[in-house]
Amino acid sequence: MSVNDPHSNNISDGSSVNLPAVSGTGGHLTAMPTNAIGWNGSTAGEEELNLKRLFHALRRRWLIASLTGMIAAISLVGVLYFAFPVSFEAESLVRVRRDKQTVLSKRDFGNNMHDYETFKKTQAALMKSTFVINAALRKPGLAQLPMIKREEDQAVWLAENMRVANPQNSEILSITLKGEDREDIKKLVDAVVDSYLQEIVQSEREADLERLDILKRTSRKHMQDIKEKQELIAKLAQEVGSPDSDEAELKHRLEFDALMRMKSRRDELEETVQQVQADLIVLGRRAEVAYTPTEYEIEDYLDTDPWYADAKVRLVLAQNEQRTMAARGGAPSPRLQLELQAAYAEVQRIKTQLRPRIVDRIRRLAGHDESKTTDLMSMLQTQNSIYGEQLKRVHENYLKQSETLEESIGSSAELELRKTELDNMSRMMETVSTEMETVDLNLKTKPRISKIQPAIVPEISDWILRFTLFGIAFAVTLGGTAFGVAMLEYQARRVNVTDDINMETSIHVVGSLPALHSPRVWPFGGLRGSTLESALTECIDSVRTALLCRDTNNPVDVVMVTSATAQEGKTTVANQLAISLARTGRRTLLVDGDLHNPQQHYLFRLPFGPGFCELLRKEATLDEVVQHVSVEGLSFINTGYNDPASLQALASDQVQKVLGQLRSEFDFIVIDTGPVLVGADSLLLGQHADTSLVSVRRDVSRIPKINEACDRLRAVGVDVMGAVISGVGVEFRPAQFGANVDIDDQEQSEGDIFEV
Repeated sequence: MSVNDPHSNNISDGSSVNLPAVSGTGGHLTAMPTNAIGWNGSTAGEEELNLKRLFHALRRRWLIASLTGMIAAISLVGVLYFAFPVSFEAESLVRVRRDKQTVLSKRDFGNNMHDYETFKKTQAALMKSTFVINAALRKPGLAQLPMIKREEDQAVWLAENMRVANPQNSEILSITLKGEDREDIKKLVDAVVDSYLQEIVQSEREADLERLDILKRTSRKHMQDIKEKQELIAKLAQEVGSPDSDEAELKHRLEFDALMRMKSRRDELEETVQQVQADLIVLGRRAEVAYTPTEYEIEDYLDTDPWYADAKVRLVLAQNEQRTMAARGGAPSPRLQLELQAAYAEVQRIKTQLRPRIVDRIRRLAGHDESKTTDLMSMLQTQNSIYGEQLKRVHENYLKQSETLEESIGSSAELELRKTELDNMSRMMETVSTEMETVDLNLKTKPRISKIQPAIVPEISDWILRFTLFGIAFAVTLGGTAFGVAMLEYQARRVNVTDDINMETSIHVVGSLPALHSPRVWPFGGLRGSTLESALTECIDSVRTALLCRDTNNPVDVVMVTSATAQEGKTTVANQLAISLARTGRRTLLVDGDLHNPQQHYLFRLPFGPGFCELLRKEATLDEVVQHVSVEGLSFINTGYNDPASLQALASDQVQKVLGQLRSEFDFIVIDTGPVLVGADSLLLGQHADTSLVSVRRDVSRIPKINEACDRLRAVGVDVMGAVISGVGVEFRPAQFGANVDIDDQEQSEGDIFEV
């Protein structure tokens, strides 16, 4: 069973080149193809946006970009239109005076600017408060308005949509509300302002009236209380014996000062006794802890004694002499043993004799002198006893003085209390009188807050601004969507012009072909009929010339035509190149080596049958598979029926044997292989070809894919001559084709080989 079935689909691979051809200057065409620009041999990376490439990306996707942009823009404008309908705005003005107007000629400037700003913000917040909003909605018929009735929480909606502003930081508060119905928003704004004036401003005035009444009643009551207090004070003064009680007050003050001095002395003595007792506790705990110096400290002090140092030196010398004799293997002499014993005994004797004095000295220097500690504790105990006796006497005197003062003021204490109450009541009466006069004057002045303009709705709505914004949104959305589509296409990095191959890939362009069956694209006309045939002939002959003149020392007999991916015009390039070579009188063979998707038999209108695969499997001879076409000097070998055995033979020496036999029969062999990035067929066949051509199709081929395909070919040793780009604009000499090159599509015959 064959793997490929060429009769199951129509021609849809790279052979169907269908790109527009660009006319020459002034509408005249010439017969010479566009020559390639020099090859730089390296791929140039792009670090920034290429506007030219972006333009070509938009050219390829202008239709979908336009449609998508129009749909997105119209949808957005529709959403904005219904989301933000035409609305009106009602505005009412309320004046909030900075200063209160008074009855007197001098105005009240008690409030500074900061207080006034706070006052205005407070009034703005009260205007939108729930209390005021609910009071406005309770007005007859207001809650039944269509724009307020459809809201679930009417008070919250009105508070959120109503705006209270202070234009230009003036004394004016602007209350505005937007809506679709002019009368409804006007009624709502007036209702809110009237409710604010009634519930807040007028209620404050009523509160002042009530406050004035309370102050008057309080004043009358205080007057009666003051009169009663004066009568009681006069009666108590007679009982004490001193109507004015000045002498009693002076005496009491002197006795009280003496008592305070005694209390201060008592407190000082208590603090002193506590400090002495704390010092005794610290010294007692310190005496309990005995300080014992370390052996290293004692040894340091012993080294300062000359007798101890001399005895220690003699001991060290004797020990060193003993170690020296032991190192030599000899035994210490009796004399040396006596010297060691004498020196050691002398050191221990001096150390025992000096140790008590050294320990006492170290303790003294460290602050642990026991004798001084004992003396200090004795002195502190004495001070504690003395201060304790003084504290006891002072406390007794303080108690006696307190009893004396309490007895002396017992008779006049009530009198002093009543006099103090009378003074407080008098001051309170003065305050009440002053406040009562202030409130009375404020009630006689004009209100600080007043409405200066009822709700007004301008005749012109915001439709001009809305439609301007809609136009901007439409343009931005359309442009942004088109730019986004173009950027997506831009990322593909497709081939736009010949320079893209020369500058950004590792190969150069050896020729170009016009677009076959391109539609009429404004403002250029597509090539048709004999004009297209002549243009194609001139262009492919240019590629043929570059192939024949490539290198005289290494002639090319077998050329492979491939592409990076499908739909890149390789079938057409191989077909036309073989025809062009045959026109030179050379015996030319075209081999359809695309084992998975053969298409050449469609171009020649030949039946599909045994071919190259049968040669690889040794199931047919060369005479059985070679077919002759209508072009003189050109032969054709079909792909044949592909199977796993054919693919295995493609990787064996059988390919070299088959091509060797073909080389002996033909002057040129053109092999049409499958795409490089799709399978391994082209990599295997390319190793047996003298060179290869990469077919590139404008607006289809991608630069990264071309570079990847060339890298794969070179990696397996395949020589890449260059690229043949299809679908670019070509120029013709007017003398050859005439001025009229816009030939109707019907002039091309059905049997034309360019019908792909």
